[in-house]
Amino acid sequence: MSSLDLLKDNEKKVFYHYLIPSICSTLVNSIYILVDTLIIGQGVGAEGISALNIFLPFYSLYMGIGLMFGIGAGILISTEDGMGNTEKSKKYFITSILCVSLVAIILTLVSSFNLRKISYILGANESSIDLVMEYGRYIVYSTPIFICTNFLGPIVRNRKEPNLCMVAVLLGAGLNIVLDYIFVFPMQMGMKGAAMATVIGSITTSLVLLTHFIKKKNRIKICINGISFDMVKKIISCGSSSFLMEVASGFVIFIFNIQILKYIGDNGIVVYGIISNCIIVGTSLFNGIAQATQPVIATNHGADEVNRVKTVLKYAMYTTIAIGIILFAIIFVFTKKVILVFVKADESIINMGIPSIRMYLSAFCIMNINILMCNYFQSIGKEKISVSISIIRGFLLNIILVLIMPLVLGGNGLWLVVPLTEVITFLGIYIYLTKRQGYLALR
Repeated sequence: MSSLDLLKDNEKKVFYHYLIPSICSTLVNSIYILVDTLIIGQGVGAEGISALNIFLPFYSLYMGIGLMFGIGAGILISTEDGMGNTEKSKKYFITSILCVSLVAIILTLVSSFNLRKISYILGANESSIDLVMEYGRYIVYSTPIFICTNFLGPIVRNRKEPNLCMVAVLLGAGLNIVLDYIFVFPMQMGMKGAAMATVIGSITTSLVLLTHFIKKKNRIKICINGISFDMVKKIISCGSSSFLMEVASGFVIFIFNIQILKYIGDNGIVVYGIISNCIIVGTSLFNGIAQATQPVIATNHGADEVNRVKTVLKYAMYTTIAIGIILFAIIFVFTKKVILVFVKADESIINMGIPSIRMYLSAFCIMNINILMCNYFQSIGKEKISVSISIIRGFLLNIILVLIMPLVLGGNGLWLVVPLTEVITFLGIYIYLTKRQGYLALR
């Protein structure tokens, strides 16, 4: 894979060469959360899923921080490589390492000393706080590991070794699955066991990714000479859209938990826990497709190869649309089976869950396109556009609709918030592109 020339080889070959490793890399967190949910649902019960769902915003924050510095630096590394500035690309990498390490340490200290208070803010109550704390304390102590995993994936992929990302994720996820089962069932460790399995799996993934830097040609000497605050700002600017998208997903979970408890009740939280896991897996796939384009688009954009950029975007668009439709079709046909896989559900949860899950996850057919276009603007240096999309899509529309829809349609209106958000965002992007045809790369 490292022998591919991103500026000369066939665009289709290069994109699909990066696709599977990229998807595997972005799936890392979703696999851990999904396995935890499945095991907890069967081993602890619906109360465990509710507790886990309250803690999911932490994962979104970890992923957001890791991707902000990883993708931000990765785009700049690829762009500078495309222009032939290899020394500057190395400085961006070193700057990103120093920044992400500092942020990880600060976040670990803050969350460790305030975990109970934060848990209550996120929606925990007296019936769930013990399970939330049992799971959460192991996760927050390992904050640097989760951030490191999400940081290293984009960096290693942009340094032309996406296969290593795939191997790292498969090994970490495989170990997580095995340990999850052992800790929760034979050893009866409950939420604590699920958390420990997740931590060990993430450590494994990070260690495998770090082997990239063992090779002599990939070794980079940490030196602060030439590093500037302007580099830090540029990395954050390039990666801020990814941060906002991930944090927004955690924010959506937070406000939905509050509104669902208010308008629907505890069964609604269980159903939303299932939906959240499906969304996490879906968005990971869509992010994987989008991020597969980043090294290619950023490198060719840096080399001013406009036609190659357009061609890669076209292949990514076809792929993400196909996967979005397939995912929704599977969910629609096998909704009841999906519910039963996650939790030992009674009839009340099943009756509520089937229409709710179908309504909410219809968003798969639109959000894939929005994620790809947001990522595309990042890769060509249009950070402000990308950030604007992330803020409008992830925060503004969700806040407005999650408050309005229950008043108009009752509690069931909450399940339509995200699909409606994605449709409005898509229309906004389409209008923007048609007015500025220079960005429209699908004609």
